Amino acid sequence: MNLIHLLLGLVIILSSLGVILLKKPVHSCLSFLLTLITLAALYLQLSAPFISVMQVLVYAGAILVIFMFVIVLFQDAYKQIADFKAESSSWLIFVAASLFVIVLALLGSHLQNISYPQNTPIGFGTVESLGKTLYLDFFFPFEAVGVLFLVALIGAVYIGKKDV
Repeated sequence: MNLIHLLLGLVIILSSLGVILLKKPVHSCLSFLLTLITLAALYLQLSAPFISVMQVLVYAGAILVIFMFVIVLFQDAYKQIADFKAESSSWLIFVAASLFVIVLALLGSHLQNISYPQNTPIGFGTVESLGKTLYLDFFFPFEAVGVLFLVALIGAVYIGKKDV
């Protein structure tokens, strides 16, 4: 692992925490933008230029615009949510935080043994190799994700519709 990977990982972790911890939705959305752009840079470092460009175009471009639209549409909703007091018991929070730290430690111990290949095969990260992998090797999971997105879209339309 080199210094660039560590630096990009640190930026991703900090900006991801910003998505969760920042109070204003616009600031949280901008922190999400930093997370997505840093992830695209990490893809570029891992010799996957097509996925890096798609990360910026699709997620940082299109999905983030949808998030900003929703934030503008429901701009005062976060103030109403802030009025409610959390009723979580302290021992459940402690158990959840402990489990999170344990899982993070286990993941970190497994990730220390990973070695990156020094020479990538010809065509690695190209549109052709990605298409072959998606449509030949992982066709069912690819289609299952499409159905999942369709169900989420129908659910969002149902939740968002107004009673007339």
